[in-house]
Amino acid sequence: MKPIIGIVAMTNYVEDGRRKKEIQSVNYDYIQAIQNSGGIPIILTNNNELPSTFLDNIDGLLLIGGEDISEEMYNTNISSNPRDMLEVSIYNYFKNNNKPILGICRGMQLINVAEGGSLKNIVNTEIEHNLGEDGWVNFHEILIEPDTNTFDIIGSNSYSVSSVHHQQIDRIGKNIIVSARARDGVIEAIEVTGKEFILGVQGHIEKCLTNYPSYKKVFNELIKFSKIKKVNYK
Repeated sequence: MKPIIGIVAMTNYVEDGRRKKEIQSVNYDYIQAIQNSGGIPIILTNNNELPSTFLDNIDGLLLIGGEDISEEMYNTNISSNPRDMLEVSIYNYFKNNNKPILGICRGMQLINVAEGGSLKNIVNTEIEHNLGEDGWVNFHEILIEPDTNTFDIIGSNSYSVSSVHHQQIDRIGKNIIVSARARDGVIEAIEVTGKEFILGVQGHIEKCLTNYPSYKKVFNELIKFSKIKKVNYK
């Protein structure tokens, strides 16, 4: 009865002799986090439409990091990037069927854009959110709002997170609750009103589960609600 968690792959380019070859991949940290919380990860390619009969067999959705979301999506919901279009379509399908969704980094931003919001580049903030030029990953504090699912899961009004992103939420989408911010105001977690579990986090929580174990509770919640949906669909 382990729930199946769909993960849409990201597009990368690798050297293949004299040319670059396009591949679709998922960082192992995401896969391991799902497995360790009791789920079965399944990787979804991002260049095909997926029929509802297939998606019916997936119990939960994990939206992961990767390339920037096209600015076209902010006002038209149309993008030249197949991944943008597929993820918004899958997001809406899971939302409309009350299946749980977790978004990390780009995944959180995708939730906001799918709800009619927009993004902007981070400039002149007092906290370093970008990956350092030497590969250093910055960590910083986030402030969690009370009376939110994020607060209930983490169990604290503040926590720390890894920060590897150059964009942030600008216009907040409809139905979005901001549940955490950095001290410079950058939005670090969001939720969708009226849904049991649609949560987005800006930091790469999948990479810091050893030192910040409360983030494992986030994956546990995704699996818990996915199990409920699995039983209900049977």
